[in-house]
Amino acid sequence: MSAPAATAFEHDAVFYRDEMEFVELVGGFVRAGIAGGEAVVVVEPRPRLELLRDALGRDAADVRWFDMAEVGANPGRIIPVWAEVVAQATAAGRALRGVGEPAFLGRRPAEFVECEVHEALIDSAFTPGAPWRLLCPYDRRLPSAVQAGALRTHATWWDAAGGGSGPDYRPPGDGIDLATLPACAPLPPPTEVVLRGEFGLRDVPAVRRTVKQYARSCRLPADQVEDLELAATELASNCIRHGGGSGSLAMWREPGAAIVEFTCEGRLTDPLAGRRVPDPLADGGMGLYLVQQLCNLVQVRTGPTGTTVRVVSWL
Repeated sequence: MSAPAATAFEHDAVFYRDEMEFVELVGGFVRAGIAGGEAVVVVEPRPRLELLRDALGRDAADVRWFDMAEVGANPGRIIPVWAEVVAQATAAGRALRGVGEPAFLGRRPAEFVECEVHEALIDSAFTPGAPWRLLCPYDRRLPSAVQAGALRTHATWWDAAGGGSGPDYRPPGDGIDLATLPACAPLPPPTEVVLRGEFGLRDVPAVRRTVKQYARSCRLPADQVEDLELAATELASNCIRHGGGSGSLAMWREPGAAIVEFTCEGRLTDPLAGRRVPDPLADGGMGLYLVQQLCNLVQVRTGPTGTTVRVVSWL
């Protein structure tokens, strides 16, 4: 039996304990969409994707499938994926039902934090807008902090035993400020030796060369060196343009990661900056989006004292 069509963007969390429960709960949601003639899109890490596809049998042909570990490797890239899916369904005149599991087992701790940031922002990205449903599965084997974050970022949740309202959920109409999101707590300080420097308007080329040399010293692959070099150029330029004409650069290594961090005095007022495809005819807005597309992980923190953007390259 299909459910009535959505009248607004609906963003729910579902908790599952094991593979059988995942197939039962998420599979039921998907089958309801297929029965109702909705466009159904599933974005899951490959093991869950294959599990659900096998369980659906012939119905799997009516679903579009994406590997979350690829399209959402950096959680900052997920909203543009859904924006494109929504645009396509709207153009085709079809209701949309999606499944997306950003916080899956195997993620690194910093990635889990950014998954919560993503979940906290997605309601604002699609409200107001075309009505559609998005279900976000959460494995009960995830760290308790990740599960608590799911309750903060979804209006409603359910599992095999029942459900309820997210106790600390804040509707997008209340306004979202990165500085006040629980997930956007100050970033942990470096644990290793840090290379630091200040830069101004004329120093952007030098910043680019410095980051390139540092990336090479970390033995990053050539394509990652190039991506990090370009990202550094964009971030340094943003500091000059929006941060009072100067900024600071820090670089260090942590186990399995090379980290480059830019800090400036400007405050980021658009919490979705970098998470929407910018208008190519607009003046600006491309830099942070490009950084999200280029880097393995991007962490943005902003407040009264300025803005920090930390980019991570996995070694």
